[in-house]
Amino acid sequence: MPTVEPVPADPLRRATAVIAAVVVVILGAATWVSIAAVQAINRQADAAPAEMIHAVPATYRPVPPAAAPVANAVPLPMGDWTAQRGIQIAERALRWRGWPYSFGAGGPDGPSYGHAVDADSRNDGSVFGFDCSGLTMFALAPWRSLVHDAATQYNEVGSYHPSIDSLQPGDLVFWSKNGTVNGIGHVAVYVGDGEVVQAPQSGDVIRVTPIYQVEPGTMGATRPLT
Repeated sequence: MPTVEPVPADPLRRATAVIAAVVVVILGAATWVSIAAVQAINRQADAAPAEMIHAVPATYRPVPPAAAPVANAVPLPMGDWTAQRGIQIAERALRWRGWPYSFGAGGPDGPSYGHAVDADSRNDGSVFGFDCSGLTMFALAPWRSLVHDAATQYNEVGSYHPSIDSLQPGDLVFWSKNGTVNGIGHVAVYVGDGEVVQAPQSGDVIRVTPIYQVEPGTMGATRPLT
């Protein structure tokens, strides 16, 4: 009985099968990597603070702009806020330039004596002036009563929180140590041209400061009376 010789495998068919298997493995790996990347992005978005908007590292050193800044467009009135009222708020804060900082001092009626809470403020009980939130209390006094606390003022002064690049004179700017509203420890009044008027710290005086040179932390802002 004659024997049947096996038919040799087709080399082209074998190569095609190998290539198809490799493609399947590569596509599966790419799909897994894409899913993992999307999940990582979603986790980062969930972890981002909801309130504060502009991070400033402690080692920040401002770089001169390449061109002159463009003036912000003035928005329409919002609530009880108008551009003219914002200017009045800024002017009320600016009138106290040169007055001393005093912790816990100042309010809607003007300067007052502060009190000591640490070594830096040990003499503030005899210093007649303002702290940061006392100055904003005076600036807003004709229109709104504020608590003497920067963190509380963030939501108390208004409901609209503009971005840092769209500030108008009279907007309040806040600095937070951890990017949350509860972490806010400082507030200043925006006066235009990238500057704020602020009561900095014990031993210092109320001064106008470029906004990115105030202190490290995370910045957020509130438009008063909105």
